[in-house]
Amino acid sequence: MMSTVIGGAMLPHAPQFFTMPDTEDKRNVEHVREVAADIGRKLRALQPDLWIIFSNDHAEQFFHNAAPPFTVHVGGEASGDFAGRKFHWKIPREIGFEIVRQLYRQNFDPAFTSTAKIDYAIGIPLTHLEHTDPVLPIYVNAYLPPQPTMERCYAFGQAVARTVTALGLKTAVLSSTPTRNSRRTTGSSRSSRGAISNR
Repeated sequence: MMSTVIGGAMLPHAPQFFTMPDTEDKRNVEHVREVAADIGRKLRALQPDLWIIFSNDHAEQFFHNAAPPFTVHVGGEASGDFAGRKFHWKIPREIGFEIVRQLYRQNFDPAFTSTAKIDYAIGIPLTHLEHTDPVLPIYVNAYLPPQPTMERCYAFGQAVARTVTALGLKTAVLSSTPTRNSRRTTGSSRSSRGAISNR
């Protein structure tokens, strides 16, 4: 069966995109925004039924209570703020619950949350994509050791792809990645452009 994952991109979430310190190269940041907006337009042209974003959590949601390796948001909507900007997106909760059920059947045991907020790791990429449609956040513990292994993360992604395919959902998959400086930020965005596929 051909996968129904029809497109995807990896985008940076460097906080200086919004905080804009004096040391930041404003032309470089504007270039990243332009490239990301173009990625967003190309992904929307594929008319996905579902958008998923994989992101880490900066020890703001889970650290004080639990730190599961994978967490699916099923809250119906989620909000947050960073650097004076407000975030708010609808979440396809029923699809989120069904993905959790299907992952249990594939020997994965993700947590699920109805209250996790949107921090800049999700808010910055979605803002740059100019994305306003519902989106399903899946948090990956890439921040606090011990983290899930690369092999486990890869297998988890395969299981998610199998699930959305079984559900018949044309899906766009986003990955939010940290960056350390502007040069790496630009490189990440250029590579994102090549990540979009159309089957």
